[in-house]
Amino acid sequence: MRKKTLAMLLAGMAVLALPGCGSGTGETASVADGSESSGEKIEIEFWHCMGSANGELIEQITEAFNESQDKIYVKAVQQGSYTEASTKMQAALAAGEAPVVAQMEIGSLGVFADSGQLVNLQKYVDAENFDLDDFMPGLLDASYYNGELIALPHSRSLPVLYYNKDQFAAAGVENPPETWDELKEAAKTLTGDGVYGYSCPLDQWYYTSLMMNAGGTIYNEDETGIGFNNESGTAPLYLWKDMIAEGTMHVPSGQDYNSSEACRNVFAAGTASMIMQSSAQLKGLEETCDFEVGVAAIPMLTDRAYPAGGSNLMMFAGHSEEEEAAGWEFLKFMTNTENAITWANGTGYLPVRQSCTEQDSYKQMVAEDPNLQVITDNVQYCAEATFIPEYAETKDIITNEMQKCILEDNYTPEEAVQSMADQVAELFQ
Repeated sequence: MRKKTLAMLLAGMAVLALPGCGSGTGETASVADGSESSGEKIEIEFWHCMGSANGELIEQITEAFNESQDKIYVKAVQQGSYTEASTKMQAALAAGEAPVVAQMEIGSLGVFADSGQLVNLQKYVDAENFDLDDFMPGLLDASYYNGELIALPHSRSLPVLYYNKDQFAAAGVENPPETWDELKEAAKTLTGDGVYGYSCPLDQWYYTSLMMNAGGTIYNEDETGIGFNNESGTAPLYLWKDMIAEGTMHVPSGQDYNSSEACRNVFAAGTASMIMQSSAQLKGLEETCDFEVGVAAIPMLTDRAYPAGGSNLMMFAGHSEEEEAAGWEFLKFMTNTENAITWANGTGYLPVRQSCTEQDSYKQMVAEDPNLQVITDNVQYCAEATFIPEYAETKDIITNEMQKCILEDNYTPEEAVQSMADQVAELFQ
C-alpha cells in the first residue's frame, strides 16, 4: 500500500519540469575511491534547505570540500524550506532528475526509503570500516530504516525554551520553569505592560513535545494508531487553552514557518518573555535580540522526551558508481568532527559526533556560550524517530485538529484527540 501511494504521488508530480540535477563533467581524471573514470572530473549536485546565514555557511563548507581535493565538484543548490524541498524532490524523482546528495527533513525519509529511492550507505561503511560509533546515539538512530543505513546525521535539532534573562531578573524570576506548573506561574509573573509571559506557534512539533513530556508517544507500539489518545494528548491542549484564557500566552499569527518567525519576532521585540522554538534558532536569536537570551529544556508534566527534529544527509539511487562514490566522500566531509563543530557553532544545530565535545574548539565555544551545553545535554532525551510513510499525513492531522481545538471555544481537547485517533487509524486501514 505504501509503495503504491508513493508511486501515485510521484506520477502526479511528473508533469513538473525540472532542470537537470544529476551530474555533470569537469576536468580531472579520477573519482573519490581512486578508481579510474572516463577522464573527467565528477560533478554532482547537493540540495539543501538552509537560507540566510545558515545557507551561506553550508555553501562555504561545500566550497571547502571542493577546494580540499581535485577529483569531485559539488554544486550546492538551495531548495527552500523542508516542505518545499520535499515537494521538489518528489517531482525530481518522478522525472528521473534527483540529485546525488540531499538534505531532507527526517520525517520525510520513510517515504523515500520505503520506495527504494535511497542508497544503503552500509556498503560504504563496511568497505572502509567507517566508524559510526562516534555519532551520538540519539541522532544516529534516526538514520536507519528497516535495518538499512539510509542517511548520516547533520542538521539535527530539538525543541527548547528560550527566555529573556533581563525580563526574568526584572520580574524576580530566578530560574526557567522545569514543570508545567512552574511555566504557568512564571508566565503570570512575567505578563504585563504589553508583554506576554509565553508564546508558542500552533505547530504539531511543539504540541508533540509537550505530549511526550506528558508521557505519550506519537504512535502505539504496533504502529496502528496514535499513542496519545488519553490525558497525555489532551493535557497540552488544556495547558494552552488555560494560558490563553489567563492572558499569559500569545499565539503568533501565520502558519508553519511564518508562525515560527512571528513567534521569534515578538520575543526579539521584548513582547514575549518565553518562547518554544528549535535549538537551531539559537545563534539567530542571540544575534538579533538586544537582551541576554537563555535556553532551557521544554517544561515537563511527567517525562522528559522530545520528538526528533531537523534533517539528515542522504544519497539518492539511480546514479553511476562514480557519482555515488563521490557522494559518499562528500557525506563524510560534511559530517566529520571539524565540520560538525563548525556547523554547530555557526547555527545552533546539535554537534552530531561525540568527538565534537572533546575538541578544544568546542570546549571554547561552550565556555563562550553556555546555552550550547544546555542544548547538548538534552540530546539524550530525543525519542526514536518515526519514519513510517504515514508520518507526514499524521503530522497534518495533528496540526489541523490541534489548531481547531485552540482556536474554537466549543471544540474540546477530548474531541480533538479522538478525531486525531480516528483519522490516523484510517491511514493504516
